[in-house]
This record gives sequence, C-alpha cells and structure tokens, in this order.
Amino acid sequence: MKKKWVRKEDWLAFFLPLLTMLMIFIIKGIFPFGKESFLRTDLYHQYAPFLREFQAKLQSFSSLSYSFNLGLGVNFSSLLSYYLASPLNFFVIFFPKTLFIEYITYLIVLKIALSGMTASIYFRKHFRRNDYFSTLFGMLYALSGYIAAYSWNVMWLDCIFLFPLILLGLENMLEKERPELYTVTLALSILSNYYISIMICLFLVFYFLSLLFYYGAEEIKLVGKRLLYFALYSILSALIAAAFLLPAIFALRFTASSGISFPKTITQYFTIIDMAARLFPFVETEQGLKHWPNIYAGALSLFILPLYFKNPAIQMKKKCIFSFFVLFFFLSFSINALNFIWHGFHYPNSLPARQSFLFIFLLLTAGAEWYGKRKLSSRKDLSFSLFLTSAFVILCQKMITEEAFHWSVFYLTLLFLFLYFLLFVFEKKGLDSSIFTLLLIALCFVEASLNMAVTSVPTTDRNAYLEGRKETEKLVKEVRLEDDGFYRFLREDAKTKDDGALMRYNSASIFSSTAYGAVSDWYTKLGMEASTNAYSINGATPLMKSLLALKYEIVKEEPKNSKAIGLSYVNGEGGYRLYENQYALPLGYFLTKEELSQFDLQAGTPALVQNSITKALEGEDILEPILGKMESSVYTFTVEKSGDIYVYVNNEKVKEVKAILPDGEKSFDHVDRGYLLSLGYLEEGATVELKSQTENESMDATAYSFSFDVLSGVSEKLLKRSMEVTKWKDGSVKARLTAAEDGILFTSIPYDPGWKVKVDGKTVEPEKSMGAFLGIPVREGEHEMEMQFTAEGSRFGLLLSVNGLLLFALFLFLRKRNGFSEGERDRGQYLLRKTEGRSTEHPEQTDSLMTESEKEAVHVRSRKRGNRISPYRGKLPNARGRVHLVEKMDVKE
Repeated sequence: MKKKWVRKEDWLAFFLPLLTMLMIFIIKGIFPFGKESFLRTDLYHQYAPFLREFQAKLQSFSSLSYSFNLGLGVNFSSLLSYYLASPLNFFVIFFPKTLFIEYITYLIVLKIALSGMTASIYFRKHFRRNDYFSTLFGMLYALSGYIAAYSWNVMWLDCIFLFPLILLGLENMLEKERPELYTVTLALSILSNYYISIMICLFLVFYFLSLLFYYGAEEIKLVGKRLLYFALYSILSALIAAAFLLPAIFALRFTASSGISFPKTITQYFTIIDMAARLFPFVETEQGLKHWPNIYAGALSLFILPLYFKNPAIQMKKKCIFSFFVLFFFLSFSINALNFIWHGFHYPNSLPARQSFLFIFLLLTAGAEWYGKRKLSSRKDLSFSLFLTSAFVILCQKMITEEAFHWSVFYLTLLFLFLYFLLFVFEKKGLDSSIFTLLLIALCFVEASLNMAVTSVPTTDRNAYLEGRKETEKLVKEVRLEDDGFYRFLREDAKTKDDGALMRYNSASIFSSTAYGAVSDWYTKLGMEASTNAYSINGATPLMKSLLALKYEIVKEEPKNSKAIGLSYVNGEGGYRLYENQYALPLGYFLTKEELSQFDLQAGTPALVQNSITKALEGEDILEPILGKMESSVYTFTVEKSGDIYVYVNNEKVKEVKAILPDGEKSFDHVDRGYLLSLGYLEEGATVELKSQTENESMDATAYSFSFDVLSGVSEKLLKRSMEVTKWKDGSVKARLTAAEDGILFTSIPYDPGWKVKVDGKTVEPEKSMGAFLGIPVREGEHEMEMQFTAEGSRFGLLLSVNGLLLFALFLFLRKRNGFSEGERDRGQYLLRKTEGRSTEHPEQTDSLMTESEKEAVHVRSRKRGNRISPYRGKLPNARGRVHLVEKMDVKE
C-alpha cells in the first residue's frame, strides 16, 4: 500500500495557522468581515498596484514585457520577475478586478498555512515519526516572529513555505539519490523570488557541508558523488528558472542599487544577549533600519534549548553543528559585513535580517529532535532548563531598554515557560500521552496566535485606499475615446507612487526596486522627488509636466486661475475633475545636438538646470528668483508677481517644512530629497513664511516665480517638431516625424537596451539622451518610426529554461533506466549512518552504506521489529538511574 505523502498531521499544521489568521481578520474587521484591509508597507504601495496591473494584462492578453502605466514606462518583465513570478499569482486572472485586494490578502493567508504544512512534512519525514509532534513545530514555523513581521510580504512567502521541502529534497538527494524534490522546489523558489532564494542557496551550501561533516569519513567516491549531485541539480534548478531570472538580472544593471560597495570597517550592531531576547513572545517586530532580527519561534523553543544540549541521546556531532549555525547566524545578524553578504551584497533598505527564517527553522528542528527523545531528560533537567531560561529573562529585563520590549513581555515569557515546564512534569508523572500532546499543541497555539495578533496584522481603511478608483478609471476611459494619441495623466490625490498601475493610466511615477536609476537621478536634478528605488512627479513645474507628456490632470478641487496656468476643464465624475494641459508635449520631439549640449544637468540647483533648458530653446529663464529673508529656522518672502511659486531648500539636512500661506498652511516631508516645494498659485504681494520642522536646522531656501510666457514659447517651438504617434500599445510605438535638419528624436521613454528601433524600415541604434531617456538619431526629412521592446535576456532565459527542463528529464530517464530507484538500489537499505556515536531512536536517519562488521554490530546492539532495525546507542546514566531509565525507555521505529 502506497504511503500518503501528506498526512492528517500536516493538514492540522495547515489549518491551525489558517484559523489563527482568520480569527485575527474577524477581530480586526478585515474585509469581508469589516471595512478594513490588510494592506501595509510595500503591500500597500507596491504589491497590490503591481498585482492589479498584472491582472489587467492577463485578462486583456496585453504584453507582459512592458508597461507605460508606471514611471514613464518600465520593463515589466523584470518587475514581474522580482514581484509577481509566483505561480499562484497567475490565478488572479479568474478574479474580478474589484476583489484584487482580497485575492492578495487571502493568498497571504494561504501561504502562511502552507508554511505550516510543508514544515510538518519535513519534520515528519526527517525524523520518520508519524505523530502530532510535526503539527506542533510546523505550526510554530508558520506563526513565527518572521511571519509576524513580514506576513504582508506576499512575494517572500513562497520561498518560506518551499524552504522545508527544499531541505527535505536535499536530504533525499544525498541519502537516497532522489533529486526530483530538491530540483523542482529549488527551481520554484528561485523563480518565485530570486532575492530570498539567494539566502536559501547560501544556507544550502553551509548545510550541505555540515551534512558531509556529519556523515563522517567515507569513500572518496561517495563524497564525490554527493558533491556532483549537489552542484549539478542546483545548477539545473537555476537553469529551469532562467526564463524569469535572466531578465531580472539584466534589468538590475540599470537600477540605483546596481553597484556593490563592500563595508570598509567591521562593526557590530548589538550584543548576543540583545539578539537572544528577540526569542521572547510579544516583542514588537522590527521592520525599520535598526537591523534587529525577528526570530521568535515560541517560548517552547527557548525552553527546549538547554534541554537539547543536555540530552544524552543526541549525538555530540549534531550538537556541534547546531552550535555552529546558532553562532554563525547571530554573527550574521550583528556584524555589518556578514549582513551585507546575506542580503545579496547590499544593505537592506529597512526590513532587516531577511534570512532569519532559516535560523528559526534550525531552532525548531533542534526542538523537534529533542521532543522525540525527551524521555531521556529527567525532571532535574526540566527544572534546570526552567531555572536557566527564567534567569535569562530576568537578566534581560534588567539590561534591555529597547522600546520594542514592553514590560509585560518579560512576565508573559516567564508565565509560558512555567506552563511548559508544568506540562512536561505532568507527563513525567504519568499524564496520558495523547492528552499531553493535545494540551501542548493547544498551549503553543494560544501563545503563537496571541503573539501574531499583538505584533502583526495592522489594518488600513479599504474604502480610503480605493477612493477615486472608479471615477478615475471612468474619466480615463472616456478621454481615450476622444483622444487616441499617447499622453500621460497626473492624479492630484494619489494614494501611492504606483497609482498608474492601481488605476490603469499612463503615469510618470514609480516605487519599485526595478526602477531606472538614471531616471531617478534625472528627476532629482530637475527638482522632482526621487530616491534609490522611486521617482515621482511631486515637485514638477509646468515645464517638467510639458516635457514628460503629462497632458491630463485629475483633481478634486478646481485649480486657482486654471486658464492662466494653461489648464482647461474637460469632464467631471463624482468629486473628481479632469483638466487638459495646453502646454503638454507629445511622446517625442526633435532636438538638435547643439540644444542638447546646452542642457546643463550639472548646473547645480533644479532651477538652474531648468533655466539651462529654456535658455537653449527660448533664450530666457523660466524660474525667476524672489528675494527673501532667512532668520534661523524661518524663511520669509513676498510674492512680486502673481503666478506659480516654488521653493528650493538649500539646506540638505532639513527633512520637513511647514509653509504658512495667506489662505492656510501646507506641509512637506522628505524635503532632504531635493525636490521643489510647490506653493501653488499666489497673488502679487502675498507674504509666505517657511519654517523648518527639523530640529536645529536653519531654513536656508530660495523662492522662485514660474514664467508661463517662457513655457508658452518653449511649448510652441517643440510642438512644431513633435513626433506624431500613429499607433501604440505597451512595448510598441509607431510614429511619423519630419526633421528640419539632422539631430535627435528625444522621447520621454526611459532608456533601456531592450528597445529596438527602425527608421524607414532600417534598424537604428538608439542612444541615451539627457542622461536617462531614449534618443533616436534621425536625418533631415520625413520618417516612419517603429519602436519595439523585448526585455534583455528574456529569449535566452527561455532557451535556458527549456534546456534545463530537458536535461532534468534526461537525467531522470537515465537514472530510471539504470535501475536507481528506491526499491532497487542494493535491495537492502539506503545509505545507513555510521554506527559510532549515532542516535538509534530514529534508524531512518541513516545515510551511508555500512560495512558488514558494522551491520553485525548493529544487530547485536539493537532491537529488531519486522524488517526495521532500531538500535539504541545513547548514553545511559549510571547506577540506579540506569535501571529506572531502561524500564521506562520507549524505543520507537
């Protein structure tokens, strides 16, 4: 009879975390149980908008290689590889667009539950015990501190629930020469999220070496075979995932994080005691820049830790390996250089210690091993563990002053440690085994669920997040019926920088790790808000809106003097109004090389850079400075001429500014990113006061008045040279252009080598124009243009994936043909472990072929049940304790 691969214990480990999350959702009123949503951090700003864009592309059969809805245009293949490659995301095609938030929310719940199931499968198969201990430790993995901190990070969770299967696959491959599980799960992990997979692969190297050490001295041929298997099938996994992996690798060259700057000095973030205290329940999770690891795995894990090292049935070699990993991970959490390596040779921008789930799993594996051999731990051992762990908690209460540790953390930790101690003592006194197991699982479930409820799952208002979505989509749809050209939209009350993806319109903003670094730099130099992995239209002057083809603006309130600033009313829907920008330019326009050379991106301030552009085109400055007065943290000026007013803060240390205007106040944050502060349309004679909200920082600033007369001249000149777009879609543009002389067709499309351009049917090599954009060399005359985007590495990556799959299938076929199946290899046993010093409570952990003398020794020193050999070689206590222990000893298969 064929054994079930997934048993009831695994299903229980699936349903318990599922129940926890659903109970939390009900209590916190998360939709459909209320009006709240689980959106937070990057899930709010990135993952939900990206999934909506992905859903729309799948449902409309649009190109998955490119999107104009994000950041002027992005390589969507790389974005998909980084954020959306999980196979589970493709099922969003079957859901209505109104429920995409719920899809991603309950997909998170599913992945958390799957983490419990896969961990249970690993523990059960690793220790060859089909009882509910696997449910217990699987549940603790799914409700760990890592999940509490990063439960919202849906793109990482695939790797979290795949990791136990990868580890099980590695052990099966080395012990049974069965590479299928390892190859498939590792390939899925790399495909789903290559970033977390980097950490998994790094860990696998160390784990593989530790297994070689554990197996001990063997034949060189066997060691060589294991090395070959590990290298071969690891490479095959990467090849299979190459279709998604390669485009992402190519695209990362153009991000702001593409460089590697290894730390020059070695520093320590915190002490071992501070780190170990993060094992306590109810500690506030760290998601900022403080580097703290989230390593909570249940107070039970803390209680078991001393018992693991004191248990005589656990081999010393295992204890040494476990000690090495504990020390290595603690160093990795605390030492800057190791932290840098673990995170792909970059420091994480918040969300610290992203590899800590590996440590948690090792901790739970050690706990599961002790649990199976707990009968060899005496009451004195239990008392010793309670004393040791309680003393550590009291020490931490005295020493730790971090805000993450509420005073109740220490008392609750002591309470749960005592409760676990009582349960194990009652078991020693004869408590029924099934009742003990049920009580232990229940107690751990209560603790882990409370920890998840207290430290995780914050909520936001679902309706507020979706406010204006229907109105925006309707306005965009209606304007496209009247105007079929290419243009971009600006939405005044944007919820995120990725609103273009969320609400389906061509935008000029993006927040993504795959954002173009050159465009981010360009935005900063021209006075718009930008950072390492984001750039937005915030701070854009009408000149910038014009150059970037921002033709339509969606606003809630009618702009002041709309006609004077070139905005004309088009339509309205609900509380939203659509205005057309009469100065907006098309997607591309002709520039001479002389004009481009006069655009000085290194002029200094954004105002000087913009003035260099208008001087080259129109001969005049577009931003005129206004005299003001600085007094410490206050800057005051009076408007000399009615119009749009902008302020540039020269002091780079000022982060927040409050502007006191004639009709109210306006606040600005992230001012240190160097963008222009837009004060709006102000009348002549208005007095403005700017206050620095950053302590001890002076308000050194310069105010500017924007000239619409100069803008009108620039716009009129470039419109005569504009490119006429005849047909376009994501990743494809066809157009016509008449050039009065040789020069460059400047497009507001970010430069990417994936763009292939044909002019009059002939291939032309595009160039990077203005340091960030796609420029096409053209000669004098009329031209037909065709631009097509194919992500770099996509075709080669697909070829590698196909070849990887074929090679994998070929190797499996050859193995099967040569008879290397589980029932055929040596007809006896798989790679039994060496006898000396090995635990025999679980004979299934044997891993190398034994000599005849070793087999004979095992038969002499063991009990035999059926065809299974269960030798016991743990150390026994001396004198009377030995008699008592042997009488109660339970040797399991």
